[in-house]
Amino acid sequence: MGYRMPRFKQIPQIQALMDKKECIRNIGIIAHIDHGKTTLADCLLAGAGLLSPRMAGTARVLDYLEEEQKRKITIKTANIALLYNNQAESYLINLVDTPGHVDFTGKTTRALRVIDGAVVVVDAVEGIMAQTEILTRQALEERVCPVLFINKIDRLITELQLDEEAIQKKLKHIITSFNDLIEIYAEPTYKDPWKINANAGNVAFGAALYGWGFTIEMAKQRALKFSDIIAACKSGASIKLAEALPVYEAVFEMVTRRVSNPRKAQGYRIQKIWGGNLNSPIGKNLRECHDEPPIVMAVTNVYSDGKNGTLATGRVFSGKIRKGSRLHLVGTMGETEVQTVYVDMGALREEVGEALAGNLVTLSLSGKVEAGETLWDSTCQDGMVPFECINYISEPVVTLVVEPKNPQDIETFQGGLERLVSEDPNLKFLVDKETGEYLLSGMGELHFEVAINELRKVLGIDVVVSPPRVVYWEYAQKSGVVALALSADKQSNVRVQVEPNLKQDIDSEEKEQILANDDYNNSLIDVEGKAQQLSKEMLDAIKAGFRFACAAGPLCGEPIHQLRVGLIDCEIAPNTTVSEIEHTVSKAVFGSFLTANPSLQEPIYKIILSVAADLAGDISRILNSRRGKVTQFEQKGPQTQITGYIPVAETFGLSKELRSTTSGKAVWQSIFDHWEKLPPKLAQEIINEIRKRKGLPKDVAKPERFMEV
Repeated sequence: MGYRMPRFKQIPQIQALMDKKECIRNIGIIAHIDHGKTTLADCLLAGAGLLSPRMAGTARVLDYLEEEQKRKITIKTANIALLYNNQAESYLINLVDTPGHVDFTGKTTRALRVIDGAVVVVDAVEGIMAQTEILTRQALEERVCPVLFINKIDRLITELQLDEEAIQKKLKHIITSFNDLIEIYAEPTYKDPWKINANAGNVAFGAALYGWGFTIEMAKQRALKFSDIIAACKSGASIKLAEALPVYEAVFEMVTRRVSNPRKAQGYRIQKIWGGNLNSPIGKNLRECHDEPPIVMAVTNVYSDGKNGTLATGRVFSGKIRKGSRLHLVGTMGETEVQTVYVDMGALREEVGEALAGNLVTLSLSGKVEAGETLWDSTCQDGMVPFECINYISEPVVTLVVEPKNPQDIETFQGGLERLVSEDPNLKFLVDKETGEYLLSGMGELHFEVAINELRKVLGIDVVVSPPRVVYWEYAQKSGVVALALSADKQSNVRVQVEPNLKQDIDSEEKEQILANDDYNNSLIDVEGKAQQLSKEMLDAIKAGFRFACAAGPLCGEPIHQLRVGLIDCEIAPNTTVSEIEHTVSKAVFGSFLTANPSLQEPIYKIILSVAADLAGDISRILNSRRGKVTQFEQKGPQTQITGYIPVAETFGLSKELRSTTSGKAVWQSIFDHWEKLPPKLAQEIINEIRKRKGLPKDVAKPERFMEV
C-alpha cells in the first residue's frame, strides 16, 4: 500500500469496515458540563481495546490538549475510530467527543453536521440541565438522532440513599423530561420514532466512572434485577458490576441498534443540512451516500501541522478520496491536493489508503483550508453549494484589543490570528480602520483565555491584551425622516428613510425590492424602483455606502442593527465618482437614523447556577447587584439550580466573586440569550465612554450635519 505499519492493531479491521456502510455509525457525545461525557468516552475506548479499563474515567484520552488536561474540561472536538465486535457483527464507530462549556459550543454545532447520532449524557441527580436542552435542540435541528445515557446512577444510591421506588421515579422523570425536549424541538416526522423508552433500547443507565452500565435488555439477558444492581452498588462491588454489565457494551449496543448507518441517515438528513438541488446528480449522490464521483466532504476542523501542512477533519458525504485527489474549495474558490488520508485515533492519526462516503477522516492537504469549508472534485460542473450554512446557538459579544508586544512580530501575529479564527467558528477578528487596533471578538472570559494562551503558545511571541469590552448595537426606536444628502460638488443627491427592521416574514414583493443585506440584520430596500435606472457600478456604490454606514453608526461607532433603509430617490451626475456616492449614501443613512430616536442595545446572558440551597440567597444578591434578575429557583437533588439573566457588561469579575462567596462550590454557565435596550441614562454614559475611548468628538453630531434641511 505504500505506507508504514499501523500503531493500532485494529486498523486493518477498521479499513475493511470503511467500505461497509451498514456497519458504520457516526456518533457524538453531548452533555451539560461535568455530566461525564469525556469519562464515558474513555470507557468506550477501553471497550474497543484502546485503553486499559483501569484507566477509563481518569485518562481523559480525547482531552489531549494541555489546556484541557489542566482545566479538566473539553475545549475542542476530538474524533476517534472505534472497532466494536458483538456476537453477530463487527462495527466501525466514529466517535466525536464535543465540548460542554458554552464558550465552545460553536465547535459542537459544527460537529453535529457530520454525525448521525448523539449520545446525550445526563447526570442522574441533576437531571436535564440548560446545556442539555440547548445541545439536544441543536442536534434535533440537524436531524441527529438522540439516544440517552443516564450517568452517575450510583449517586442516587450512595449519596442520596434513595430506595428502589424513588430511584425508578427519578429515572422516569428524566426520561419524560427528555421526551418533552423531543416533543418541543423535533420535526413532526421524528417526534415519535426518536422518543426515548427504556424498553425500546434507546436509553441506558450506569456509572461511567466505575465502568458499569446497562440497558433493560442487557439486564434481562444476565438475569439481573434492578434491586441486584442497587445491592451491588451499596456493597461497593463496582468492579463486579463492571464485569457483568460493561458500560461500553450498553452504549455500543444502543448506538448500533438505534442510530442509522450513513446511507440510511443521509437519505433523510441531506435535505435538512445541504441547500442544493436534491434531484441533481450531486443531490442524488449525497442522499444515497454513493462512492461514485463527485467527491463531497464537509470540513469541521483544521489544524496547522509544520510537517504535514494543513490537516482537515470532516465527513466524506459522497465519492472516494485518495492520495493525489485534487479538490476544489467551494467557499474560497481555491484548489488543494490530498497528500495523505488518515483515520483519527484521538491525538494520533493512522494513514489509510482511501476514504469512502459515510466516513469521518482527516486529510493532509497542500493548500490553506478553513474550518467550515466544503471540498469537492467538480466532476459535476453545476449545482454544488456548501454545507456550512449553520445557525450557531451563540454569537461573539465580547471584544479584546490584541497586539504583539514587539512591532517586528506583526506579520507572525496576523497569521496567528487568522489561524485561530479559521479553526474556531465563534472567534471573529478585524482591524479597526480608524484606530488600527486588532479586535478579537469571542464568547466570554474562558473563551478568550484559551484563545490567547493558544496564540502565545503557537506563535512563541509575547501578546499584549486589553481588558475585555462589550459589543453594543445602535438601533432606531422609530422611523426617521426622509433625509436628503448632497455629494461634495452638490451635483448628485440621495434620499433615504430608515425605520426599525422588525418584520419576521417578508412578502414576495418586498423581497424583490431588497438591494442588499448585511451581517447585522439591516436591509437596503429599493422603495420607488430607482435602483433599476442605475449602472451596476453606481448600484454597487450605493450598497457599499449602506453597509459602511451600518458597520459603525453615528452614536459611537458601534454596529447598527435591525435597520430598514429605504432608498427613496437618487440623482447621480455623470462625473460623480463611486467613492463620492458611497459617502453621500452613508451621510443620508446617518441623517435619517439620528432622527429615529436612536439608542443602544446591550447583549444579555442567560445564566444557570447550581449551588447548595443555603447559598442560593447569596447568589441572588450577587446577580441583583450586577443588574441581573433571577427568574427561577429549582431543586435538583441536593443542589438548587438558579436561572436568570445578566448583562454581559456586568459579568467581568463575576467568576471570582462567585468562587469567593461560595468557597468554589458553585457551578455555573452563561450563554448569550438576547439583546436588550439600555436604560436612557446608562445608554448616554456608555455612548460618552465609547466616544472617548475611540477618540471621537465629545458630542454626537446633529442630523443636520449629514443632511439638507
